[in-house]
Amino acid sequence: MPPLTSTHTKLLEWIKPLVDEKQFNNTANALQHFFERNGDAEKLQEKLYQLKNNTEGSWLTPFWEDKYLKYRGSLPTGMHFNILVDRPRLKKAPTTAELAGKVSFSVAEYYHKIIDGEVKPVTIKGVPLDMGQYKKFFRSVRIPKVNRDQFRVASFDKRNNFVIIIYKNHMYQVNVTNENGEIYQSKMITEAIENIFQTEQQEGMNVGLFTTAERDEAAQIYNDLKISKVNADNLQAIADSLIVISIDEDSDNSQEAIENLMLNSQSKYYDKTIQLVITKKGRIGYSIEHTAVDGTTIFAVISYVNEGFAEETEEIIYTDEKPTSTKLDWEVSEEIEQSLRKLAEKSKQRKNEYHVKTATFEEFGADKIKRMRLSPDAFFHMALQIAQYRTFGTLKSVYEPVSIRHFKEGRTECARATSMEKWALVQALENKDHHDNELYALMRTASDAHSNRIHDCRTGFGVERHMFGLEQVYLQYGENLGVKELPAIFKDEGYKTLREDFLSTSGMAYDNVKSRIFGPVVQGGFGIAYILLDHSISINISCRTAEKEQAAKLKQHIIDALKELKQIAGK
Repeated sequence: MPPLTSTHTKLLEWIKPLVDEKQFNNTANALQHFFERNGDAEKLQEKLYQLKNNTEGSWLTPFWEDKYLKYRGSLPTGMHFNILVDRPRLKKAPTTAELAGKVSFSVAEYYHKIIDGEVKPVTIKGVPLDMGQYKKFFRSVRIPKVNRDQFRVASFDKRNNFVIIIYKNHMYQVNVTNENGEIYQSKMITEAIENIFQTEQQEGMNVGLFTTAERDEAAQIYNDLKISKVNADNLQAIADSLIVISIDEDSDNSQEAIENLMLNSQSKYYDKTIQLVITKKGRIGYSIEHTAVDGTTIFAVISYVNEGFAEETEEIIYTDEKPTSTKLDWEVSEEIEQSLRKLAEKSKQRKNEYHVKTATFEEFGADKIKRMRLSPDAFFHMALQIAQYRTFGTLKSVYEPVSIRHFKEGRTECARATSMEKWALVQALENKDHHDNELYALMRTASDAHSNRIHDCRTGFGVERHMFGLEQVYLQYGENLGVKELPAIFKDEGYKTLREDFLSTSGMAYDNVKSRIFGPVVQGGFGIAYILLDHSISINISCRTAEKEQAAKLKQHIIDALKELKQIAGK
């Protein structure tokens, strides 16, 4: 963990562009009091060191798990991230059953490679990253409980594995390995799935709707379902399945597909860690429950599945046996059925409450930005700061996750992307009294500052997780440590302004991804997922419907700012 002096200095830097001078002085005083010698921060930090020294993994892990599992809202819009990939480039378009069969085979094969230790560690500049999340991809589930959910992952076992297919709201257990742990051929799995499609013609009761409820309500329905042994066995089967594969019959194009990943609750089970969705038009999407895995790791699964579709890839034959499938029938009381009907109405309302818009900027991408001697990620965030100022008339806090998998059990740190260096660029552009060479110099300064902040976060010298840890230590141990009241900094308006995820962003660079989306984090805020490819930039914005017009303005301002910055750089 970083020293207190590092966090103190950075907090002042990070908060300054977000508040007026009066509030900044108030915040600076609260920080000075918190970090003073023999003050509250030192007492809390000492306890953090004790926790660190007595923990095999990361001191942050138990606090982080609580943060996720104590979330009480609806998972689809509050805890999931969604990824839509490009169609496999094949000579002959596969059927939905063929896609599902091939996906099932690839997932089983990748699970076996994880068990056998055959997945090579990911490295950055020769430094291996933590691979602990890989063990939680498959056969894992979030179980709703009152006050705090439970995350469960089954022990490694190659034998008798299966996927759950959800089609027309009916659930089927389709075996992908036999009792010896041998993987069935994808064509055999395809036949079993095709048989389901041929025989199941009517819509079933959408039991999976309970996973869209707010978590305490979901826990109540889950417990009511479990009273029946039939239902309890079904819920256990879903938990033990490798993944859930949902068949989306409603999406006609990629825009609808990405929206429906988050907002359409037909044939879904959102408590599963990996829910893979296949549309009737042959698109594949992923709806990922965030408790145990991050975007930086889940792409290992997406990559392996994509590679399985490559024409030149010859499938290994492990067995000639044919798999079986079993339908999960449910025993649903009138009370549960009534709850599901209410949730169906809420699901329709939720779809109307949210707005999702995707756009692809194709004039240039990361290649050209690098030739400008600028960081592509910093370039996007410069454009975003310009855009948010032109949309809202101010700069607000921008959340940007940074992978910290260099550390054991490392997840993410947060690099707030709003900075004084970007604010200087925004002011210069708006004043229109600077030459392009002066503006380019400001761009270079802002880019370097952005990259330095990312580097600090990646190497363990961030701010937010450290402060989060200090606050959690107070909540759990404060009285015993002589910290009688919550330190004033945690109630300070400047600090709270920094922590508000008005613009919650997540960036990546992955060629096979068409679009990504996750819900806005705060009321009135926006979720912005961006994809920086060599020759294009994908911009994906989510918000409440009330902010729909602002989202359209923000998107256009981002595009305009990207062009403007390129023109300044003269490349």
